[in-house]
Amino acid sequence: MYEIKTGEYTPDNFFRGFFPAVPEHGTVKDGATVRKYAPVAETADGIEEVTAETLDKLAGIAADVPDVEGNVVYYMTGDFNAEAIVLPDGVTLDALKPACRKLSIFLK
Repeated sequence: MYEIKTGEYTPDNFFRGFFPAVPEHGTVKDGATVRKYAPVAETADGIEEVTAETLDKLAGIAADVPDVEGNVVYYMTGDFNAEAIVLPDGVTLDALKPACRKLSIFLK
């Protein structure tokens, strides 16, 4: 008669605290990969995941993966769970935190 469907939900606990998260969007640099919750930099060629060399160009934290047209939404400010951040190769949380604080992004 009726079938009960079950599913599973695992929260990622990305947001932490009450500081407002302000979204923005941009176009991903050709050939670049941007992962959900990765810190992103804004360069002349577009948005890309930060590297140790581009931490000074940090623009925010990616809210999700880019859409099929290469657009990505990222958070310019907010209070986030540091354990949920996807760190690019060569970038440490200790190096990322000061750059984030300058943008009112708080990682706890």
